[in-house]
Amino acid sequence: MTTYATVAQLKIRIQLHATLTADQEVALEELLEASSRNIDRVCRVGENGFAVGSAADKYFPAEGESFLNILKCTNISNVAVKASVAATTYTDWATPTTPMAGDGDWIPCRGNPESPEFGVTPYDLLIIDLNGDYSIFIDGGSAPVVKVTAVWGTQASVPSDIREACLMQAAKWFKKYQGAQASELGLDQFGKIKYTRSMDSGVKQILLEGNWILPLYGGA
Repeated sequence: MTTYATVAQLKIRIQLHATLTADQEVALEELLEASSRNIDRVCRVGENGFAVGSAADKYFPAEGESFLNILKCTNISNVAVKASVAATTYTDWATPTTPMAGDGDWIPCRGNPESPEFGVTPYDLLIIDLNGDYSIFIDGGSAPVVKVTAVWGTQASVPSDIREACLMQAAKWFKKYQGAQASELGLDQFGKIKYTRSMDSGVKQILLEGNWILPLYGGA
């Protein structure tokens, strides 16, 4: 399983100093797994979206604009676009020799399309290079028309606020369980921890203020 924090870090946050059984260690790991996937869902980044990744293709819809919002990534090696929605193949666009070289069809950046930030990762935006051969990403409605090959994720390690959000959510679930059921089940049985898909408002605020929640595509 892929988590954005470790059991050792969670133990410190919940001040759990007792020696745990293997099953209890697994239970805490599962809490972190659930918290990590909840963050993925709220941020709309796909499973393991903030984990250190490897190069892969991802497909995106476009709306006929000179920019394209994408998932967070640290390196983009290729962008290919359909000539039309009905096309069955993607045409490779010219890749710049460096992110700011100005010799390709697109430029990687991040932030707001009206005032993008260049030269800083993670990237979450592509804009058309005015020196290139294209003026827009075609309007495909809700259909994927752009293929981006990149190393998906945010950086060489999980961002600190994502890690803390994961730990905070897992700790809140643990404390909620402990308060509601510890008198009946006891610590040695907390492997039966229950959790919900709802995210604590304080945890969500961390993600909002960190600008980690990806906008919805196509008004979905």
